[in-house]
Amino acid sequence: AKKGNVTAQLTLANLYETGMVRDQEIGLAAKWLLQSASQGFAEAQARIGKMFLEGFGVDKDPEKAFYWFQHAANQNYADAQANLAWCYQNGLGVKQDFKEAIKWHEKAARHGHAVAQYNLGYMYAKGYGVKRNYSTALKWYKAAAKQGNVKAQLNIGLMYAQGLEIEKNDIQAVEWYRKAADQGYAKAQYNLALMYANGFGVPQDDSEAVRWYRLAADQGFYRAQYNLGLSYLRGKGVEKDFTEALDWFMKAGEKGYHKAHYQVGKIYDEGLGVPADKQDAANWFRFAVAEDYSKAQYRLGKLYAGGQGVEQDYAAACDLFSKAAQQGYAPARYALGKMYAKGLGVTRDYIKAYSLILAAAASNESDAIHTLKKLEKKLNKKELSRASHAGKDLYLKQAH
Repeated sequence: AKKGNVTAQLTLANLYETGMVRDQEIGLAAKWLLQSASQGFAEAQARIGKMFLEGFGVDKDPEKAFYWFQHAANQNYADAQANLAWCYQNGLGVKQDFKEAIKWHEKAARHGHAVAQYNLGYMYAKGYGVKRNYSTALKWYKAAAKQGNVKAQLNIGLMYAQGLEIEKNDIQAVEWYRKAADQGYAKAQYNLALMYANGFGVPQDDSEAVRWYRLAADQGFYRAQYNLGLSYLRGKGVEKDFTEALDWFMKAGEKGYHKAHYQVGKIYDEGLGVPADKQDAANWFRFAVAEDYSKAQYRLGKLYAGGQGVEQDYAAACDLFSKAAQQGYAPARYALGKMYAKGLGVTRDYIKAYSLILAAAASNESDAIHTLKKLEKKLNKKELSRASHAGKDLYLKQAH
């Protein structure tokens, strides 16, 4: 290797990288790869490029990664062509250029590179650098899928589930999800769980849904963790267990999932399996409110209106109800309407109150009809007509 033999240099790099000559020495592996690459050996160029791209054994440097990928790619080394395309696709070490990405993905794909085939399919599906073409996307996904690429298998399943330029076919979707799920791909396990939960392409089976949710959840996939929490909360596919539900919601919440934050807040708000704690509930609702989640806005608004766990603040309650109502959340429209009717946190306005509660009633909000009858007595004919039109417009606007 010291005499410049590129094969020896590459072999030595392999030994250091795998720890076969002594404890793993990534820095020495990089040193010998760099020497081999400098003499034009394509495999070494591709591998040292990957190390620079990931900061593995060397300081992360996308520009150096691009440099070495380019040299190896020009020698028709498929792995380097795929990585060069990835650099162009994501602007790593070079200005983002989808057309160049397509060009190099295609070169690697035609050499049978599964990841390039998947990425080429993805770019056709998204219309990045080319006109969107689902048929071409499917062609390349299938090429990658035949080699066991789990992302391609998942995306084929999604195409069948959504009917993207192919006939919608839930049975086919399940088949492709299962191929990836059986390889341990969490996203596919989650999607397969959804199919069982909803009875799409398979007989509806909550227990089987829970089994697949758990496999994905154990890998840290937050949506599966959240849905597993819901399963325990509702007793679907498993025995109802609020402690388990809280545990899974907390895990999903650690990933920043706002719906999980809301569910933790709801558990503390209602005291489900834990002592009720309105202050803790308010804190969890705030995390979800920061993501503009309407249900959390409504729940936190209720706490402010009632002075539970927070200092009573009608104006803050109205602001939260209003934000949720603007998203079409019927309970928030009803709550805000009542605040206008009573003049709490806002100037009393029976027309505004009636229009909001009418829109809530159109969404089947309980008690809204009864409240409307009371409000009708506060309005004259002209005001009632105006409020009715406003309420209908509000509902129809949201419906569309």
